[in-house]
Amino acid sequence: MRINPRQVEAFRNVMLAGGITSAAELMNITQPAVSRLIRDFEYAVKLKLFEREGSRFAPRDEAVKLYREVERLYLGLDQIGRAADDIKTAKGSFLRIGSVPALSPLCANEILPDLTSEMPDISIVFDTESTNHITDMIASHQYDVGFVFGGAERKGPPGELLAKTTAVAVLSPDHRLARNEAISVKDMADCRAIIPGRKTPLRISFEQIAGRNAVTFKSPIETSIANCCALAAKGMGVGIVDEISALSFGGELTILPFKPDIVVSYLAIRPPQAPKSRVVEMFTERLKEAVLKTLGATNAGRRDSSPAAAKQ
Repeated sequence: MRINPRQVEAFRNVMLAGGITSAAELMNITQPAVSRLIRDFEYAVKLKLFEREGSRFAPRDEAVKLYREVERLYLGLDQIGRAADDIKTAKGSFLRIGSVPALSPLCANEILPDLTSEMPDISIVFDTESTNHITDMIASHQYDVGFVFGGAERKGPPGELLAKTTAVAVLSPDHRLARNEAISVKDMADCRAIIPGRKTPLRISFEQIAGRNAVTFKSPIETSIANCCALAAKGMGVGIVDEISALSFGGELTILPFKPDIVVSYLAIRPPQAPKSRVVEMFTERLKEAVLKTLGATNAGRRDSSPAAAKQ
């Protein structure tokens, strides 16, 4: 006869509680049911475990020895339960993240504080890099997740779309074009253009539009997207950036639509053939929510992001 887990449970409870009655209460079954389980267990292990004295079960030496083994089993089950809890809470986990500068503030301000509060034992590497660098790091499994710009020119693993928007023009509130409804590529031919680095998806799309419209720029400034906002705010020209970067800039800045549209997408990419990670999925979902919330909050109008305008 095979040992039944319910028999082992009854044996353990009788040993712990010191009798059939208390064991029955612990198991929420009748006393005869406990007695039957003990009798079947003795038959299965071919040992007499208790001396019956009326309704009292006195454990024999064989029962004491067997109970020690049963307790080891239950300690092992408890360990499995703790391991499952650790997995659920990412205890001892290590998360490696690469993010383009546009999404880094949302990661740092919106996601990471809550994540580390919920999972105090998690270790994190959080780098801010270019789309190309992050894509290379993902391909070599050096990041668990990367948050990058999408674009036709981007090579690498397919990404999960976080959000899609269009590029915007940024300029000082007192710039002569600041009262325009939008900024066209031809408008920028008459002022200094402040444009992202050559290998960024946004820059590639911008140059394609400029080429189709036969527009050349006078003394352009090529810099990072963050610096595009900072230099534009200083009145040095008109910058072309993604919307999240413009909205995240802390200084006074006028944000206008850029025409024709340049589609900007934000993607989450993961290493090829990487197993699914609960922490990565949770981080990605929360970032997606934060991006959509940031973009959604500005759909009604985004002309001026200066502190003064925010109070109006």
